[in-house]
Amino acid sequence: MKKILLVASFIACITTNLTANSATKELPSGYFMVLAAYAPSAESYAIRYVNHLKENGIEANYGFSNSKNLIFVYSATYTSRSEAISAINSERKRTGEPKAWVYSYKSQTLVNEEKPEDVQPILPNGDTKETNTEEEQIIKTDTVQTEETEATEIEEEDSNDETPISHQGKTYLFIEAYDAKSGKPIVIDFNVIDLARQKLIATAPSQGSFELAEPTSASKMIQVQSNDIGWQKQSFDFKYYEPVTDPMSIFLDNLGDTTFVKFEMNPIRKGEVIVLYQVFFYKDAAIMMSKSGYELDQVVELMESNPKLKIAIHGHTNGKAAGKIIALKDQEDIDFFNINGDHRELEGTAVKLSTERAGIVGRYLESKGISTDRYEVKGWGGKKMLYDKHSKQAKYNVRVEIEVVEE
Repeated sequence: MKKILLVASFIACITTNLTANSATKELPSGYFMVLAAYAPSAESYAIRYVNHLKENGIEANYGFSNSKNLIFVYSATYTSRSEAISAINSERKRTGEPKAWVYSYKSQTLVNEEKPEDVQPILPNGDTKETNTEEEQIIKTDTVQTEETEATEIEEEDSNDETPISHQGKTYLFIEAYDAKSGKPIVIDFNVIDLARQKLIATAPSQGSFELAEPTSASKMIQVQSNDIGWQKQSFDFKYYEPVTDPMSIFLDNLGDTTFVKFEMNPIRKGEVIVLYQVFFYKDAAIMMSKSGYELDQVVELMESNPKLKIAIHGHTNGKAAGKIIALKDQEDIDFFNINGDHRELEGTAVKLSTERAGIVGRYLESKGISTDRYEVKGWGGKKMLYDKHSKQAKYNVRVEIEVVEE
């Protein structure tokens, strides 16, 4: 009996809590341009955000969703799906909120408890409807009836009334990246891959949205992978048309026409090794191709952002055969990317070639202001190959690696 009473009391407490949050300001039925969502206990934050928007000339309001148990801040309300969808991009631009999305809701408050005369829908231009005169009151009565009709249409139109409206002709991807330690947002590059075909769809920075092209593969699987050498590698996979398979996922949201992928990033640590896959060398040469500059500049940025960081630069070749080596002429030669330059040609072992290649990476860092006491060079030749030198993957044996030796 005591257990039954305890359970009943517990349920009563929950019900009271939800009612307290929802009865005062539940969302009416309609479509909303939502800018942010908050837990019921964070109503003060919703109020603060609404006031901030109003201070910036954007009329906004907030309301409670009983079924979602969330408070939504919204900038405009609409009576039709098509009207709401067509306004997404303009509202994102107007409010400065790139995450704005359309949310449909059917009020769960009983009709005889509603007070329609207190509802003042927010229009996209910031105006509200006011009714004071007798003539206006008649018009308002007609409006209330129309609103009830619209609510019925919404109910008939939506089998799932609160499914975010997505994939309306275009799909957008928003990549969020945060420093796992500080929680601060960071801007780093990510690769977006057609997973089945291993084809690069796009390279984009975090903290911004862009239109996501549909993958050509049958599976429609997308992989988003970090592409910044200063942070530990991370990736996340999802299906283009059905991004959210786990509603409790903390890595993925599908709001409106946008899929949000979230990453908590950790910086590289002492002992970790980074392969510079985008640093390329000409055959038998310690001269780099010009397309290597992007990743080399990432190393420079890493060193500049972490003044105490020291690294070891490891060079590797495919096999151990000796041969000719094309190298820089002298210490004054900084023609890092021109195979037709005034370079010198010498004979040497695979270890010598790999040492020269690691050395030119170090020389490039030095040319960008990185002190020589912050890096060391090591050539391994073919002693640490990843694949058999005759295999299809043999080209990956030719590489330069960065090892963090001191943070």
